[in-house]
Amino acid sequence: MKIAVLGGAGLTGQCAVRDLIRSKSVEQILVGDYDSETLLALKRKINGNEINIEFRKIDVTRVSETSELLRGYDVVINAVQYYHNLRVMAAALKARTNYLDFGGLFHTTLVQIKEFNRKFKAAGILGVAGMGAQPGITNLMVRQALRGFDHADSVEIFDGWRDLSKTVSPISFTWSPLTFFDESSKDAIVYENGKYVRHKALSEPQRVRFPVPVGETEVYLALHSEVATIPRSFKNYGLKRVVWKEGGTDLWKIKFLADLGLTSAEPVQFESAMISPRKFLLRLIASKGMLRAPEDSTPNDFEITRVIVKGRTQGKKKKVVVDAYFPAYKPWKVSCSQYNVGIPGSIAAQTIAATKVHQLGVLPAEQIFEPEQFFKELEKRSIRIRLRTFDD
Repeated sequence: MKIAVLGGAGLTGQCAVRDLIRSKSVEQILVGDYDSETLLALKRKINGNEINIEFRKIDVTRVSETSELLRGYDVVINAVQYYHNLRVMAAALKARTNYLDFGGLFHTTLVQIKEFNRKFKAAGILGVAGMGAQPGITNLMVRQALRGFDHADSVEIFDGWRDLSKTVSPISFTWSPLTFFDESSKDAIVYENGKYVRHKALSEPQRVRFPVPVGETEVYLALHSEVATIPRSFKNYGLKRVVWKEGGTDLWKIKFLADLGLTSAEPVQFESAMISPRKFLLRLIASKGMLRAPEDSTPNDFEITRVIVKGRTQGKKKKVVVDAYFPAYKPWKVSCSQYNVGIPGSIAAQTIAATKVHQLGVLPAEQIFEPEQFFKELEKRSIRIRLRTFDD
């Protein structure tokens, strides 16, 4: 199988690439990225592997050029910033290459499905809207949990993380800061009583007791893609509420910046110029080397995502709790957030390339992949999923 990874030298993309390398089924990989320095750095890390790997500088805003590079590949993993999802999908459609990404932060996900579903079907290809950890694994956790219900009232998804390092260090981003800024500044959307309702970003704090090593963590409402697709995918269960909340180490710093207005993209007057607070903040963060963990460091963090489904079976109340355990992957010196997004992308791409799924069009993960087999593949890569059932 031949698989392309765009944004393949980035924080999450490189984990997908390195997982593809250790697969015996993958014959060829295209690693495309806009940043020449990170491409070169990744090439040095994996130098000596016998698999056929091509490294190319790619500007995904040039759709025709990107489509030519994708032609002949079985699947493209889109690991670039979600702002470019529609462009990469257009390139994949033109090249007739199956597609998946790591999420579109609710609004973009819905546009992807609306604009490209019929076009992908007509082209005979599949597009997966959101196949990382959250969204992606979370969607499959919901699908697995719902199988025990006749009727489900609510789906709650809580995500918590903790830095286990013994030393206190300055903030560094192991996930796109732009996505963090969007989650902290754009209205959160909750599915309530069959309708989508807006809430202030990072509002409604709630204490959640996650398993060790994350422990008790305060989580907040934030915009996320699961809320966009799960009510539609599982409407036959009669869902009345779907919610996403997140929290963990350093999130209070992002919240503080958001409260000050520094994560906003709206320009403000500063002396004689109009300045975007977000662009200024990004430039400042980059100047201090905080856009990624230091090269000589080994991340030691942990993330746990919990899905809670409440409903009824044969008239009796019931609750199912599913926990996903995401460790940092120290052999690669990558954080939990990098590893848990890149790995499911690789697994999904290999599953599609092996023609183990037969859907066409653009769909969310929960409508495509069987949870049991997917979770077995995750387990091989040190990501554990555990399900418990309670009489509520």
